[in-house]
Amino acid sequence: MQELIISNVKSAEFATANLNEFFEPAKAHKRSFEYQKSAVANPFTTGAGKLCVCFYTLQPGKANYPYHYHLGSEEVFYIISGSGTLKTPDGEKIVSEGDVIVMPANQNGAHMLINTSNAPLVYLDVDTVDLSAPEAAVYPDSGKIMTWKHGKNEIRKVFKLSDEVNYLEGE
Repeated sequence: MQELIISNVKSAEFATANLNEFFEPAKAHKRSFEYQKSAVANPFTTGAGKLCVCFYTLQPGKANYPYHYHLGSEEVFYIISGSGTLKTPDGEKIVSEGDVIVMPANQNGAHMLINTSNAPLVYLDVDTVDLSAPEAAVYPDSGKIMTWKHGKNEIRKVFKLSDEVNYLEGE
């Protein structure tokens, strides 16, 4: 049974990530995917719970992840300070302090948050997590899908949607 968690963001697990350097350090990309993240509740590291609660900081000109939507996890963003642009299926939306964004686990929840201001953008990100099930995210702009399963035998793979094959091919 999961226990009550009381955590302080100032003492929470903190990480800086630059996805461009992590995935393709020698390649120039259209956008810089870089963020600071404080995980207050993280089922991926604790192995318990169904909510991932993190505080993100995006510096000016940065985005956290490419435009995507999840097939299993719902997400909620609460903008604490700063402003930016949220790319959605309905176009770009300006978001700022006090805005709450709810993204369902389907194509209507496609999103990419970009700090288009001159000051840091800080927001709370709450995700639903099911550690017992695999998860997938679709990247409409690049025509990819990423699947992953956390845990003892963690797996993470990215495929082009155009590589689709017949279910019985090779059987």
